[in-house]
Amino acid sequence: MDQMNQVNRIDQTDRQYKIAVAGTGYVGLSIATLLSQHHEVMAVDIVPEKVELINQRKSPIQDEYIEKYLAEKELNLLRWMRRQHIRMLTLW
Repeated sequence: MDQMNQVNRIDQTDRQYKIAVAGTGYVGLSIATLLSQHHEVMAVDIVPEKVELINQRKSPIQDEYIEKYLAEKELNLLRWMRRQHIRMLTLW
């Protein structure tokens, strides 16, 4: 039984999830940035300027860690904005 529990734990930690985060303010962008290191994350925002900055790998908020992660790390982060329909802009 102990070996079976170890196998189940390994399977769960190796899973990659698809996660959506609403908003790219301090909370949303922090969560999206951290989770996108190991999962596919879609960050949705209604402010086109924020989305454009993120597409340029620049943070729309002042946070040294997020700025560093966007500039240096490989992230699985989709950035979307909402107009009449939600449209995908780019994918790194």
